[in-house]
Amino acid sequence: MNIKIKLLLIVAVVFNLTACSTIKSYFPDKEKDYQFTTEIPPLILPPDLAGDTLVKVPAAAVAPVAPVNEEASEILQTSRPVEPEPEPLVDRKLIKVELVDAEQATKRLRIGANQVMAWRMVGKALSRKTLEVTDRDQEKGLFHVRYDPNKQPFEDESFLDEINFLFKGFVSDEQQYILKLVETNAQTEVIIMDKDEKPVADATSLSLLTLLNDTIKADLSSKK
Repeated sequence: MNIKIKLLLIVAVVFNLTACSTIKSYFPDKEKDYQFTTEIPPLILPPDLAGDTLVKVPAAAVAPVAPVNEEASEILQTSRPVEPEPEPLVDRKLIKVELVDAEQATKRLRIGANQVMAWRMVGKALSRKTLEVTDRDQEKGLFHVRYDPNKQPFEDESFLDEINFLFKGFVSDEQQYILKLVETNAQTEVIIMDKDEKPVADATSLSLLTLLNDTIKADLSSKK
């Protein structure tokens, strides 16, 4: 029994030694290699790469920039947003407003300003006099208005007056006109036309032009 145990021990020892040598063959010891290695010589750089100086590239090696043709430059310019030019400062009190004669015995209102400024003046005058504007087109310079020269402003009166207003107040002599603004030589003329866009010359249209003339003049002469 003791002999068998001894044989087993001898076999185990031999097996362990063989296994260790096999494992060491997979992981060889490099200690001697490290001990006998020599230093690597320093890296030698060319003169143009040595130091912190920048490398100069010859001008011939730089690719030339292609010139931009006129069509491309126009596209670039049109693609940028164009800011509107500020309007020149004008002394409001120096703007001349007057009624002038026109063809076919008609009258026109002449405003000494461009159409943009005249449009604001006429619109403000219509608003001040609470005239009904049914339509407006600034691009074409047109105001569609209703006007009654005999219309009285509403007042808070007695109960009987309110009863009379209910039965008679709906009767109106308002007429429909078209105000057309036409700019010529930095001046704007206001022409009164009928619904067929033909110039008119009647007492009502003259009254409307006179009302606009007086209202615009009063607004220009004010301190505001």
